[in-house]
Amino acid sequence: MIRKFFAALGCAVLGAAVMLLALPLLPGQLLPHGRAETLAATEAETAPAEPADEPFDEAVTLRVLVDGAVREQTLHDYLVCVLLAEVPSGFAAEALKAQACAARTFALRQAGAGKHAEADVCASAACCQGWCAPEQWPEHAAAEAAVTETDGLAVVYDGQLIDATYFSCSGGRTEAAVAVWGGEIPYLQSVPSPGEEDAPRETETLTFTAEEFRDRITPARPDADLSGTPETWFGTVRYTEGGGIGTLELGGASFTGTELRRLLGLRSTDIEFSPQEDGVTVTTHGFGHRVGLSQYGAEAMARAGRRFDEILLHYYQGTEIRRLTLDGEK
Repeated sequence: MIRKFFAALGCAVLGAAVMLLALPLLPGQLLPHGRAETLAATEAETAPAEPADEPFDEAVTLRVLVDGAVREQTLHDYLVCVLLAEVPSGFAAEALKAQACAARTFALRQAGAGKHAEADVCASAACCQGWCAPEQWPEHAAAEAAVTETDGLAVVYDGQLIDATYFSCSGGRTEAAVAVWGGEIPYLQSVPSPGEEDAPRETETLTFTAEEFRDRITPARPDADLSGTPETWFGTVRYTEGGGIGTLELGGASFTGTELRRLLGLRSTDIEFSPQEDGVTVTTHGFGHRVGLSQYGAEAMARAGRRFDEILLHYYQGTEIRRLTLDGEK
């Protein structure tokens, strides 16, 4: 069933409603945290098109690889499982709906790419998306509602499903895809993401002894000279537009932020180094790759009165939201 849908991706756009509601949110702009915007009467009366008689998500079946076994689920049930694993159930309704649309888009793109021979997607957050069986959670009404109320809605760019990447929190500004993965993706650009200060993993500080730091770096990069004291190791640093480390001279060798994050086991590439005579203190801001939708940024926008579609169009620049249909079906 999943493959029938791809032939019909060129379905109708969600009318002018979504784009009209998004007009006040220009590229690079965001309402201050805590300030709700009042839509004009003509905008407030406009709403996304009603779902089809038969829910899209119920009509699509996914094969989900869970602990080595394939489990079939409707797209609806799969998305509920993703939301239970990926975001707190106490998130605002509009943030949950934004997450549901991003997760739907991501899942269908992954399934269409044929990444898994025996399944459409897997239950690993490191590969596809986080997944948690609903029977493990006593309450999932909020996740269920978010999926139901966004049935069939996906994010597209130039008529194609986007790579709807997302992460926990950015530290105040997201990264462009090119800064993290090296390839330019027009809809994955650096945008402001304020209001994340209350995210539980927004800031982390670690302290390494000089020996511990060397043990993390030198096996992978023997060209870095980490002799002497840590205060002599650090040279020129170049930052990305998103505030992460682009490159850092360390022991005479050049490191990217993504390389340093991996070698040191850090939460993000937004890194501050404070070398001392006998060690290095490392502080990071944000959690995750920081490309695409910030989950806690979405929550801040929702609390400030923004709709799920506005949230998505902010984090995925230049995109559209479409209601998907199955080929040959209503």
